[in-house]
Amino acid sequence: MVWFIDNIELLGNPTNVFTTIDILSVLVISTVLCFIAALTYKHTHDGISYSPSFVQTTVIFGVIVSMIMMIIGSNIARAFTLVGALSIIRFRNAIKETRDVGFIFFMMTIGMAVGTRFFSLAFIMTLFVSLLVIGMNIFGFGSQKKNDEILKVIVPHELDYEQKFQHLFKKYLAHFQLLNIETLRDNGTDLTEITYVVRFKKSAASLKTSFIHDLKRVNLNNRVSLFGTEHLVY
Repeated sequence: MVWFIDNIELLGNPTNVFTTIDILSVLVISTVLCFIAALTYKHTHDGISYSPSFVQTTVIFGVIVSMIMMIIGSNIARAFTLVGALSIIRFRNAIKETRDVGFIFFMMTIGMAVGTRFFSLAFIMTLFVSLLVIGMNIFGFGSQKKNDEILKVIVPHELDYEQKFQHLFKKYLAHFQLLNIETLRDNGTDLTEITYVVRFKKSAASLKTSFIHDLKRVNLNNRVSLFGTEHLVY
């Protein structure tokens, strides 16, 4: 049975023969390298949109691409046939982060390199890109050092909030910017919701809690929400 499998010739290209060892080596190597890339993605992801399904799919994607490259080989007609077949696939899930697109191409490149038997290229590229991503994550390359957060405050419609908030903002904030003002109505009472971008002088949670408590005394104990590294609602 193994002899029969090892001597099967691919249709359309009688000179292109793959043994069982060839196929298994490509599958194993592409799987190992895609796992390395997936673990790199997992341990460097710091957002809220992490999806185990996405990680698993990228590994499968890389392995499948390696098989596709073996199928295509150097046969141009077969390549165009596969392009036509794959063009019917429609992806309905939007990519949530630009970084995810980079890892999709990372997996695809691994699959292409392994499928064409450029094993050294695949190993070196996987290790280099993984170390590059880890290094950028450790050193915070490209990240903003300014910790801006969103502050939403609800005040009575007649309250002079600009004057009332001025002292507190100077005491606690290094920077603030007015984003939006919206009129609300709750149980027959006219209210105003004000949205700011704020940056605290210090990032301590206790400082933010004190700021919100002082702010609630000024806005007559209406709701105050802070969105950022912590999500505080009072």
